[in-house]
Amino acid sequence: MFGSDLLYTAINVTDITDLLDTVDSVKGLFNARLIPEFFTGDNVINFYMTSPYSGNDEYNNYRYNINCRAKTDSESRAIAMAVFTQLNRADFIGYHTNIEVLGTLPPMDDTDVFNTPISVVLKSRI
Repeated sequence: MFGSDLLYTAINVTDITDLLDTVDSVKGLFNARLIPEFFTGDNVINFYMTSPYSGNDEYNNYRYNINCRAKTDSESRAIAMAVFTQLNRADFIGYHTNIEVLGTLPPMDDTDVFNTPISVVLKSRI
């Protein structure tokens, strides 16, 4: 939907996925608001669309949130930096991306992990 497959493909590269946990042969990369219950790893990325359309006369803009989660603050920021390096000001088939790495959120309790959120805009010419 609106570039989510493209975004998944762009993030699903070894420079990023090597930083993620694997559970039952599944890497911790999910196009979903929630991480599936079966996935018990700590280092994981989940992303989802936050704005389906915010275009103007010349461009379509689709905004996504990418959560870079990890057991430690430094691992969370390392995942976010790998995503930033891969996506910022990048051109993919029909899209250009701009991203912003936001401040790292600490765990809410002992069952939670650090999360460095990223805001990404996929732009395509109308």
